[in-house]
Amino acid sequence: MYRYLWSNGPKEGLEFADYSFEEHFGKQIASYPPRAVLFDYIEGRVIKAHVRKWIRFNTPVRWIDYDAETGKFTVTVHDHDADSTYSEDFDHVICASGHFSTPNVPEYPGFAQFNGRIVHAHDFRDAREFAGKDVLVVGASYSAEDIGSQCWKYGAKSITSCYRSAPMGFKWPENWEEKPALEKVEGKTVHFKDGTTKDVDAIILCTGYKHYFPFLPDDLRLKTANVLATADLYKGVVYNPNPKMFYLGMQDQWFT
Repeated sequence: MYRYLWSNGPKEGLEFADYSFEEHFGKQIASYPPRAVLFDYIEGRVIKAHVRKWIRFNTPVRWIDYDAETGKFTVTVHDHDADSTYSEDFDHVICASGHFSTPNVPEYPGFAQFNGRIVHAHDFRDAREFAGKDVLVVGASYSAEDIGSQCWKYGAKSITSCYRSAPMGFKWPENWEEKPALEKVEGKTVHFKDGTTKDVDAIILCTGYKHYFPFLPDDLRLKTANVLATADLYKGVVYNPNPKMFYLGMQDQWFT
């Protein structure tokens, strides 16, 4: 999450069914709150439900196995505080690790020789870093729109965004232009599919994320792209090959 981030979806589509924004704040609030307001609301829901007592913090899952004979999952974790590894058996497993942690980082010819900043949206923190610079934004979805707008608002000299399939198509300011797909980089000059070029100081990759489950074997691991209807999940939750395994939040977050 980065400075100045606001929700790009209305809070009415994000609200918990059993804990409203009005209950939390004691009044109505605007539909598109900033990140601090959303965090405060989510934290309030956590406090109300007393869920922290059920969480083992600083204890990442290292591996999960399923025994068809016993019908049990063996979950192996690493307790960082004690610096020890141990395993426990469970009847069901819910994978709720999300899919916005492992960036999809494409490699283009010339990236290794580019003398400016190359950063993925995952690691973008403050648009003020790009004030006075010519910025290339690779991508044409939510992050590209928002991060490009942030950089423009906080003083970037120019914004160039590029797309693979279709432009965002908004009416941009004079110093913002859209180009077809990036093909290569030579020095600080970026080359696009239509033959045009642009000199840039920084490249921001708004190229999405990968589903990544290094703690799961192939027979339990969900294999899917970032789509609305996730393959192999009944009702978007139950893992068809093993109905004792559940996945939460694996769909494209089109309207959460």
